[in-house]
Amino acid sequence: MTLLFLREVGRNPWGLGLLLLPALLALGFQGRGEGVGLVGLYSGLLLLLPPLALALAVPLLASREEWAFLLGLPLPPGKAFAEGVLGVFLGLGLPLLPGLLLGAGLLGLSPGSTLWLLLSGVGLLALWVGVAALLSALLLEERRALGLGFGLFGLGNVLYGPLVVALAVRLQDHPLEGLLSLALLLNPQEIHRVALLSGVKAPVLTGPLGYLVAERLGAVAPLWGLAYLFAFGLLLTLLAALVFARRDR
Repeated sequence: MTLLFLREVGRNPWGLGLLLLPALLALGFQGRGEGVGLVGLYSGLLLLLPPLALALAVPLLASREEWAFLLGLPLPPGKAFAEGVLGVFLGLGLPLLPGLLLGAGLLGLSPGSTLWLLLSGVGLLALWVGVAALLSALLLEERRALGLGFGLFGLGNVLYGPLVVALAVRLQDHPLEGLLSLALLLNPQEIHRVALLSGVKAPVLTGPLGYLVAERLGAVAPLWGLAYLFAFGLLLTLLAALVFARRDR
């Protein structure tokens, strides 16, 4: 199943967008310092990588006709679905990795920063493939899964910062540390962004939550933030496999 889905992803010419995307983003951060380049490129990926990953993953994972055929094979449904998700992840990761290396080269990143960029990009991909997998397993209908996925992207990557800041301003006379910490924990992308900021000591805080998060949570260890990003993606994938195995098809 893994090889089958990997080949299916590889046949899609839009997958080349994952090869070109990091390099195009890197052009906007050249000459601004290593820390700014690293965090800026990751922040750019937050806005452009998820929609592309959803658009490439969901049509494969949510197709009732394809799964009806594949489930005729002698494989446990949950295991088959998990292997399919792994194939999609590997298929999308193969063009993304050289794209990230190209972006690191354009920015002149050191080996350490290049490694952080590679791990951050792959972790972000793992998270959104997990989101695509769970929505696909829940709905098994491409349009609804894509629509809900893009809605979650808009909420978590576009509206998240302004909404939390507006809530903090509105409730400034109330104790907010618990609420803001919960909001941050629900968005592993933001945790890792702040972790990168603290790790590379970038002279700017990108995004509307930068100062707010640093004030509430202080320095978050980059390794912890990265592990949380990968763990969230893995948890979503396992939950998707469980849902797919148990639902009526």
